[in-house]
Amino acid sequence: MRPAQARFVIGCRMRELREAAGVPLTRAAALSGWDKGHLSRVERGHTKPSRELIEWYDDSFGAGSALVNQLMELDAAVRAGKDTSMRDLRRREPTLRPVLLGGSVPADHHPEDRAELVGETVPDGTRVCRDQTFEKTWQIRNSGERPWRDRWLTRQGAAGTPGWLRSPSRARLPDAVPGEVVTVRMTLRAPSQVGASTAYFKVTDEAGRLYYPGLESPPVYCTIFTVYDL
Repeated sequence: MRPAQARFVIGCRMRELREAAGVPLTRAAALSGWDKGHLSRVERGHTKPSRELIEWYDDSFGAGSALVNQLMELDAAVRAGKDTSMRDLRRREPTLRPVLLGGSVPADHHPEDRAELVGETVPDGTRVCRDQTFEKTWQIRNSGERPWRDRWLTRQGAAGTPGWLRSPSRARLPDAVPGEVVTVRMTLRAPSQVGASTAYFKVTDEAGRLYYPGLESPPVYCTIFTVYDL
């Protein structure tokens, strides 16, 4: 994951929390002490939020430590992406084409390749008991002009860190011709801690290289709210 994409994702989640609480941006600025323009840039993904601002959103909008955990996970995904890029450069693999701003793409990457999320189970905010396992499915359409072969839905960030939503590191994406919709199933486990938690996934090759590295293709995700009892 690239830094710009991480900023976009965490900014969207911050805006969603604020809007769900019914707090206008002007009011959030007055309460927090941060400039309204700065909050707007953060929520639009133009500026990375500070740890202090993330903690203020968590505390003010009832998210527990969900945003802090998400920021840590996204930072880990950015570091992992940089490490992968450096390994690719050292190997000098002729089948890989470097892209701008760091990183590399799979050998069969093509600019007309597209993926579109068209359905999912376990809607955002579903209440799940602590440590409970559940199945999440995503329906993804090959909306481009290239066939899919040997692709994966790969977790962005650590998959088993205590306090975070746990998942496999990846799940196989069925092969698909243009226009076809495929279903990806994954068993996840709620954390022991009460509160909101999110896991992010992107379409990659087996080595973890992103097919859609730009902001035009945000990750799919699963967001739950862990509770003591239902």
